[in-house]
Amino acid sequence: MSDTIVNFYGALGFEQTEIEDNLVVLGIELSATGDYALLTDDNGKMPDNLNQPVTFACYTPDDAYLWNAGFKNSALFKEVWETAATIEDKLAAVRKYREANEVF
Repeated sequence: MSDTIVNFYGALGFEQTEIEDNLVVLGIELSATGDYALLTDDNGKMPDNLNQPVTFACYTPDDAYLWNAGFKNSALFKEVWETAATIEDKLAAVRKYREANEVF
C-alpha cells in the first residue's frame, strides 16, 4: 500500500478501513447516522497510484449500496471534493459532477 495514496486521501479526510475479505480501502464517515463512503479503484481495491480511475461509493450504516461516481484519476476527485467545505456540500459536488459527466 502506497504512503502516497494514504497521505493524499488522508489530507481529504479519508482513512484506511477494512472491508470484506480483509481488503483495506479508503473510507469516510458521511453522517452522524453512520452513512459512509468508500473510495476504491475499478476493482474495489485500494488504488495503486494517483493516476488510475477511482470510484466513490456511498452506503448506509447497514452496508446497503446507495450510489457511486467514477473519476478519471485522484487529482480530479480532489478537485471536485475540495470545491465545498462541509461533508453535505462535498457530496452534492460529487453528485453534480456525476450527473454532469454521466459517470456512474
